[in-house]
Amino acid sequence: MTVAAGTRKTTAWALPAYRYLLGSEAVTLAGSGVSAVALPALAVLELRATAGQVATLAFLSQLPSTLALWAGALSDRHAKRFQLLVSDLMAAAALTTIPAAALAGVLTIGQLYGVTLAVGAAKVVRDAAAISLLPAIVAPHLLHDANSRLGAASSVTDSAGSNVGAALVGAVGAARSLLVDAGSFLASACLVWRIRAPEPHVSPVGAEKSRGLIRDIAAGVRYVVGQPTTRTVIAALAALSFGLALMNTFWAYYLLVPA
Repeated sequence: MTVAAGTRKTTAWALPAYRYLLGSEAVTLAGSGVSAVALPALAVLELRATAGQVATLAFLSQLPSTLALWAGALSDRHAKRFQLLVSDLMAAAALTTIPAAALAGVLTIGQLYGVTLAVGAAKVVRDAAAISLLPAIVAPHLLHDANSRLGAASSVTDSAGSNVGAALVGAVGAARSLLVDAGSFLASACLVWRIRAPEPHVSPVGAEKSRGLIRDIAAGVRYVVGQPTTRTVIAALAALSFGLALMNTFWAYYLLVPA
């Protein structure tokens, strides 16, 4: 009876590795919320970007999402912690170049494009690895609790990050505000480094690796198409993301450019 009761009371939060992963996700989402405000403000207010350039920046921020299928298959074939660490460090390094270039007076809209693509790609790989790592950290009966906590943390930190970003842009400028996002990725890397969990994975070699990757992606697509609930949820999320992308394309331009 005592063992059973203890098992029922166990939550994902009781696992140190899960707390590190949750903290990693929360801190990066908060930092990304800052960048979501700072990047378009930097383009419009300091680089005097045109409507077309702002639209291009918004498009490039969404473009890495096309790598999601590839990133998901990749996460199942290599060490997840390594992918998380590399993604965090790459995103931090890319973001740091913007305030450095601004300080030197050489920042261009082209650099914003490149950093946006690099950070977006790192996030896609990172998100896929984090999702794949979760089942290795928590037991199957705790996945619902673990995902619920991740969802709640995501909602709170994303909103908080946007509010903090707006305040930082007004206080220290858009370029310097991006250092907060860079710092969030470094903090995430430190948390990920402390995760200790076995990671069973398969790493094919040679030509089989390429063929296997494509085969894994195709199998995943077939699974989603064959599951009515999953298919409906993904279609709804895709439609929502498309609508939000359209809405967010010009909001910074028309809100920040004087009439």
